Amino acid sequence: MKIYTLALAGLLALIACQKNQPIRLAGNTMGTTYHITIADENNIPLPISDIQFAVDSILLEVNRKMSTFIKDSEISRFNRWQKTDPFIVSKEFVSVLGTALQIYRESNGAFDVTVAPLVNLWGFGNAGSRQITPPLEHINQARKHIGSDKLLILNDSTIVKEDSLLKLDLSAIAKGYGVDVVSRMLDNHGLHDYLVEIGGEVVAKGLKYGQKWRIGIDHPDYNAVPGKNLEAVLLLSNAAVATSGDYRNYFMVGDTVYTHAIDPANGKPVINGVASVTVIAPQCTLADAMATAIMVMGAEKGLQMVENKPDMECLIILRTKSEYRTLKSTGFGKYLD
Repeated sequence: MKIYTLALAGLLALIACQKNQPIRLAGNTMGTTYHITIADENNIPLPISDIQFAVDSILLEVNRKMSTFIKDSEISRFNRWQKTDPFIVSKEFVSVLGTALQIYRESNGAFDVTVAPLVNLWGFGNAGSRQITPPLEHINQARKHIGSDKLLILNDSTIVKEDSLLKLDLSAIAKGYGVDVVSRMLDNHGLHDYLVEIGGEVVAKGLKYGQKWRIGIDHPDYNAVPGKNLEAVLLLSNAAVATSGDYRNYFMVGDTVYTHAIDPANGKPVINGVASVTVIAPQCTLADAMATAIMVMGAEKGLQMVENKPDMECLIILRTKSEYRTLKSTGFGKYLD
């Protein structure tokens, strides 16, 4: 039965490519879904089932390293490690931390993966959801153990926390990293034209039958169905894009919206008028982190940061009580449909 299944999968892949019908894969990961579209016009070099297995295996490993919802993951073990001695982790973990620390420095602390205690305190982490604001004294207590400057990378497999109660949350960068890792696997198998998406974070490679990949950006309406009301459509090839917003993961107390994006400076969800940030960058890991950083930094500082990066563009959507307003980096328009 296995031989028959693999042979049939390979035949379907060949037929799909011959008819200019893309191959589509989907699954669940990181508390969300993933979708992969392969549009290579040449024969697919391996059965669809093998590609699916490789994707699922890769994303399982990413979760085993970076999910705070898995008790024995690398990040969970590090968070329980209440010592300032060196801690051994994987090279992949160190690589992601390296990018996180880079954006931490460049954003003047706005992007900070040590906000885990605050994420849990506000009900957006593995401690479970809540619909009430935490006491100020609890917020201030949590803030004492936050700051990526207290986290050191000693080498490509060793890290150190200078505060024994320091804890990490990589949710603002892990999905982008997962996209990049899957993309590299497809590259290594000789695929050139494909799209990888995890929870809205995307890498688009090559073309879809001669055309750039079309990627929608949702208008930041609360509780809107994804893809139902688009703010814009991007045309991408060989680029990554990630979006962070306040309209998916949030709770309300009265008329105040509390979003999952936490400002490390005051320990509270950001309330700065930024409803959505979309970043285009060479790698999805970087785009993912930058989108969150700009959510926290605010429109003016975030836009300035992007303008100083020649290989990056962004779209920022601001919300007021009566209207929405958009800000674009200088080169963002060239990606619009």
